[in-house]
Amino acid sequence: MKKKIFLTLIMAAASLIPLSVCAQYYSDYDWHDGPTIEPNGPPEIIFPVQGGTNLSDDFGDPRSGGRTHEGNDLMAPKMTPILAARGGRVTFAPMSEPSYGFTLSIAGDNGYEYDYLHINNDTPGSDDGNGGPQYAYAPGITEGVLVTQGQHIAWVGDSGNAEDVGSHLHFEIRLPDGTAINPYPYLDTALSMGTYDVASARTANPTIDLDKSLTAASPTDLHCTPGSLIRIPVITSVYYCGSDGRRYVFPNARVYATWYADFSEVLTISPEEMAAIRIGGNVTYRPGVRLVKVQTDDKVYAVDRGGTLRWVSSPALAARYYGANWAQNVEDIPDVFFINYQIGDPISS
Repeated sequence: MKKKIFLTLIMAAASLIPLSVCAQYYSDYDWHDGPTIEPNGPPEIIFPVQGGTNLSDDFGDPRSGGRTHEGNDLMAPKMTPILAARGGRVTFAPMSEPSYGFTLSIAGDNGYEYDYLHINNDTPGSDDGNGGPQYAYAPGITEGVLVTQGQHIAWVGDSGNAEDVGSHLHFEIRLPDGTAINPYPYLDTALSMGTYDVASARTANPTIDLDKSLTAASPTDLHCTPGSLIRIPVITSVYYCGSDGRRYVFPNARVYATWYADFSEVLTISPEEMAAIRIGGNVTYRPGVRLVKVQTDDKVYAVDRGGTLRWVSSPALAARYYGANWAQNVEDIPDVFFINYQIGDPISS
């Protein structure tokens, strides 16, 4: 980033901007607003970009002005959900976009600081730079709030000096004194880990939009209210109106029950209004709620994001994650609906 900031302006902003999120751009600071607890063990994390991405170790690579790269760049399309690599407290989340782009800093519950840079600044479907914080951070993300590991916190973008590079997440891990450490080995492990966290899987997928990684449509393409439940008279099928302007059907009451407690929020619309809404597909089980199996397969699976089925490789593991009565929590997926799912990595630890 080739921008020079006068020292007086830097000192005036010092109380607003922690060093950690801009150290690679501004070298005049000598303080750090980091976690207040000492790191406890390695920075065990989950991968912070939903769906994963190609990973390479670019930590320490040279940058302009004699700088070195103090994180890893995780390339992904705009509006791909960014997840909290580790739980903790949000310490920095500017509501007005700084010159270096929208950024989040989280003081992790294990003593490390996790920084997320180049967060989206565009209105969905454009490159206008006018998206504002509502398209940068996930709902409810502000300074001071606690987040859980795997929670949706922001969206990938190209703000700051990433405009000419391509949308990506610049991800950093720092010690309490502000020293950046190479996140690559921890990201690499996160991509291949065989563990599963029931609570995190459920918390990280509060809506069908997030579970399906839907991209927000422009207002002119919306014929229903995003996030609403809709049906037509007489017909009992219920649909979810996605942020992409399409309708997604619940294949049965069991799937519906993993997302909603009752039918009180379902709106009845006319057949003509329903016909104007394009079909997007079927809703899958919400992650972290039920174990499932396919009628023609004896394997039991946990459900992960996006309808990903992960084989629970032993009864002991099933009991570990779902309790001693785990077998009562298993539901059958009819073979005809198996096409809505994909097989992911098995749960082995």
